[in-house]
Amino acid sequence: MSAESFARLVVALRGAPERPMKVRLQAALIMGRLADEAAVPALIECLENDLDYPVRAACALAVGNLGDVRGVEALFNRLDDEEELVREEARLALLKLARPEALPYMYAAREQGGTRARLALVELLAQTDGAESGALLVELLGDREPSVREKAAASLRKLDAQRVGPLLARSLEHPSYRIKVQVARLLGERRHVESIPRLADLAGSPLEAVEVQAAAREALRAMREALDVQKLAAEAKNPELDREQRRRSLVLLSALGTPDALQACLDVLAGPDESMRGSAAQALAEMGNPRALPALREAERKSENARIGKVIGISIRKLERSGSR
Repeated sequence: MSAESFARLVVALRGAPERPMKVRLQAALIMGRLADEAAVPALIECLENDLDYPVRAACALAVGNLGDVRGVEALFNRLDDEEELVREEARLALLKLARPEALPYMYAAREQGGTRARLALVELLAQTDGAESGALLVELLGDREPSVREKAAASLRKLDAQRVGPLLARSLEHPSYRIKVQVARLLGERRHVESIPRLADLAGSPLEAVEVQAAAREALRAMREALDVQKLAAEAKNPELDREQRRRSLVLLSALGTPDALQACLDVLAGPDESMRGSAAQALAEMGNPRALPALREAERKSENARIGKVIGISIRKLERSGSR
C-alpha cells in the first residue's frame, strides 16, 4: 500500500471527518492485515477511544494480528470494557503477544489492572518463556483475589517440570509467607525431592509463620517415599553431626511417622543432649502418636532446663489435644 493510501486509511479509522461505524470497522480490519507497525499507534488510539464497541473489538483483533507489544497496555485496559466482545478480543490478542518483550507491560498490568486484567495476565505468563515470566507468575500466588491465586497455582501445575521445579524451589525464599505456603504445597504435589532439605528447615523453624511450617510439613509428607528412615534415624542420633542437621533429620522423621521413625525420636528424647530433646519432643508431637506421651512426660519431669522443659510441655499438650479429637 502506498503512503498516500495508508494515510487515507488512518483518517478513515480515526473518523475525522465523521465516518460511519462500518467504515471505521473495515479500516481497522484492513490495517490488521497490513503487517505494518506504523498502523499500531492509530489502532491503539481507536481501541482506547472509539465510541462504537465493534470498532474497539476490531482494533483489538488488529493489534493482536500485528504482534506489536506496544499494544499490550491498551489491550489490558480493554479487559474491563463494558462489552464482552471487546473483552474477549482483547484477551485473545494478548495471548498472541506472549513474549518476553511484553513483560514490562505485564508488570504494569499487575500493579494497575483490575481482577480481569490479572486473570488474563496469569494466562499470558503461562505461555511466555523465561525465568522472569515465571517469577511474576509466582508473585500472583499472593494476589489479593482468590480467583487470581487459584488460576496462578493451576497454571504453575501445568508448566513443564524442568522449568517450574527450580523456580518453585527458589521461591521458598520469598519474603511473603502467603506465597511460601502456596509454593510449598505445589512442590509437594510435584514431588520435587530436591526441595526436601529446605522444606525441612521451614517446617522446623520457629521464625516462620505457622502456615508456612504446616505447608512445608504437608509437602514433606507427600514425599515420604523419598525419605530413608534408617539414614535419618542414624543422623538424628549421631552426636558428632551438626545440631541443625540432626534437627532437620528429626523433622523428616516426623513427616515419615513410621514405627522406626517414632523410635528414633524417642531415642533422641532419652539422650544426653538437652537441646536435641526439645527438638525430638516437637517431632513426636507432629507425629501425633499417643504412644510417645509417657516418654514425653518422663522427659518433662527430668528436664533441668526450664526452656526445654517448656518446649516438652507444649509438645505434650499438643499431642494430648490431637489424641482427643
